[in-house]
Amino acid sequence: MIALLLLGVASALPTRSAAALPVGTQIVDVVVSNDGSTVAVLDGGGSAFVLDMDTWDLISANPCSNIGGITAAPGEDGRFWAGCGSGEIAWFELKSGAIKQGSTPVELTDQEIIGMAANDTLVFGLAANPVSEGNPQIHAYNPADESVLTGGFPSTLSYKSVDDMEANANFLFLSHGGASFSKVASGSGGATRQQGAPGAAETADVELVGASRVFVAGGRSGVLEFQTGSNILSLQLSDDAGVESATAIAANSDEGWFAIADDEQGEILFHTLETSVGAPTAELLGSFEFASIDGAVREFGIIDGYLFAGTDVGDLHVMTDRPWVEASPATPAAALDGETVSIPFTADTTGDWSARRGATTNGGGNQIASGKVTAGEPATASFVIGSTFKEGDNVVRIVVTDADGNKGHDSTEVNVDNPPTGVSLTSGDVGFGDKRVIIELEGIDDEDLSHYKVFASSVPFERSDYPVEGPEFMGVEGDVGAGALNLPRRVNASPGKDKTITIEPLTNGVTYYVAIRAYDEAGQESAMSTVVSETPRETFGAADLAGEKGGHACSSVAAPAAGFLALLGGLFACGRRSGVMAAVIGLTMVSGAAQAEVDSEWPQKGKTVDDFIGRTFEVRYGGMDLSDKNIQQIFGTSGHNVLWLKYGWTAFDLAEFTGSLGYYKDTGVRVDAAGNASAEKDTIKVVPLTVDATFRLDVLPEQFIVPFAGIGYDYWLWEETWTGGGSMDGGKSGTHTTLGFNLLLDVFQPSRASLLKARTGITDSYITVEWRSQVVGGDSGLSFSGDALTFGLKLDH
Repeated sequence: MIALLLLGVASALPTRSAAALPVGTQIVDVVVSNDGSTVAVLDGGGSAFVLDMDTWDLISANPCSNIGGITAAPGEDGRFWAGCGSGEIAWFELKSGAIKQGSTPVELTDQEIIGMAANDTLVFGLAANPVSEGNPQIHAYNPADESVLTGGFPSTLSYKSVDDMEANANFLFLSHGGASFSKVASGSGGATRQQGAPGAAETADVELVGASRVFVAGGRSGVLEFQTGSNILSLQLSDDAGVESATAIAANSDEGWFAIADDEQGEILFHTLETSVGAPTAELLGSFEFASIDGAVREFGIIDGYLFAGTDVGDLHVMTDRPWVEASPATPAAALDGETVSIPFTADTTGDWSARRGATTNGGGNQIASGKVTAGEPATASFVIGSTFKEGDNVVRIVVTDADGNKGHDSTEVNVDNPPTGVSLTSGDVGFGDKRVIIELEGIDDEDLSHYKVFASSVPFERSDYPVEGPEFMGVEGDVGAGALNLPRRVNASPGKDKTITIEPLTNGVTYYVAIRAYDEAGQESAMSTVVSETPRETFGAADLAGEKGGHACSSVAAPAAGFLALLGGLFACGRRSGVMAAVIGLTMVSGAAQAEVDSEWPQKGKTVDDFIGRTFEVRYGGMDLSDKNIQQIFGTSGHNVLWLKYGWTAFDLAEFTGSLGYYKDTGVRVDAAGNASAEKDTIKVVPLTVDATFRLDVLPEQFIVPFAGIGYDYWLWEETWTGGGSMDGGKSGTHTTLGFNLLLDVFQPSRASLLKARTGITDSYITVEWRSQVVGGDSGLSFSGDALTFGLKLDH
């Protein structure tokens, strides 16, 4: 006893029932989660509750109806399983003050579940027997692989009634009232009944200590132990140890005490728990009367510093030696930044108190106020809402520390509902367009943001003119009404999401003034943004600046090609759709597929023309420098990247006749007549189509560097689109010349090159570097003339 006192064990004993929390009818189970953070309670009416240890509120948790049992979930810290009247089991847990539950229950049986237990692996459900008058059956479920166990399960019991059930790694233990007790093997489902018991035993609450000790509240027999080897119930603590009637028991292995609800004496008894052997001793550490407790205690649960007792009249008693704190709701209910908030509270112990924002432990969070409290007398924690408070609900924990250093707590929420953050609007966020004003709004991050409201008018106004809301729209002659413009305009918003807002149609040349407010879900509005002015005016894209008329008519070529090349060039130039090019390329591929494999040696050897004809494929990517000043003004002078695909024939490894398909896309902004950038987006897409004749200086076997030069005919299909749905398209013809070289890759991996040839027919593979000079477009309209440097991969068949 003295040693335990020196170790501080006795000081950790509960000294009183600090609170009685009404649950409902008789409490039939009190279950502590695996991590010791949460306690769940089941009443006799089939309803489950979880105790929020921060606020001491019992929260209803009913994942199904007619719950017959609850248990901690294997391998899950704060999760519980409930057994349902339908024969299903379903999990639930407390998360951030609210109940979360599984979406799909598990069908364990088709009979009503009347009890639950679990070990580290399995969940056991006690269910009614489908055979009339049959004894209950044990079913088993493995959450890890989501399987219902067979092969021994369901296991039928030897008794009809069950008072309590607990499980360890090897067995499920069940008390049946009277002197009856049984065990079920968790692996095989084999059921065994007790072989002996004290005559006056009234088995009830079951408590497991360590890996193998099993104790039972035995009523007037006191505390019993079930011997798992001999299946005998033996006396552990009885009259000789001062125990007259045990209705509920609990072991605290961490602090070395064993609690006994002695209904006959009306006391909670605390005996020494000999942790080395895992058994309670006759040594009494302390006790307290529970005269204030109505009914008998039937179930216990222990969480650090607290002993929870469930009674047969439906109350959950919180027993502790810590200060008991009860905090009232904060006033005002919703506070603003800089406002003083008060939380009234009481404590049943004199001590020091602190208010801590965002705390989930008694030492966590940020201390925002402190003081002293006298037992039983009202106290108030007052503090000013500052930058540490977030918008919305903030948990404030009131912690009271007594003279012995014991800490108790209660928590409440402080709702901060500031008006939304003001919208930042600058001249750079508001741009002009053709008969429109465009606002690029950077979203604000307020969690309770609801919407923005946009105000606009041709009449100047100041933010100081409108402490709330803003002006109605006032236009000029020719403007449509405010209703058609939807002004003032509500724009739905999400926290942190940017918005593009367009006001149209407006009158070009007229200055309009715009401002924005933000609104939260409570309807509070922010301060008005800066008032920004902008003047809509006509805008121009690259085609407009170039005087482009669009269309796909044939146009003259600066250096007309001759013969076969000129014929194909004319076909591309006059085609109004890219399908012409696709058809030619497809024909080339089909024709090329019929050609014989080409010898990689030079001069090539063969007997027929087909022995000297091959196929080639290239993919290249790189940048273009386009010389058209109009394109440069709208789309910039750099970043004109183009992708090319090329396919065709080779002859003697010296000449190539190919077709190419390219793709180029760029974005920019339109400009006004003075060249000022507008807020209207402009996009150009170009599909170049070409036929090429390329001459290669490939005269040596396995030649590493192969120079080439070529000429070709171009037809470039283009389309320009811009904000508001406007567009223009057309086609431009021209010619190009190329210079470059191919680097043979086969020399680096000859064996792999040979394998590639055998499997695919590819005779040579190259890295290709090509410089291209193109003259595309005539003297008027858009021009795609310029230079390009591209890099790619070339495969010869």
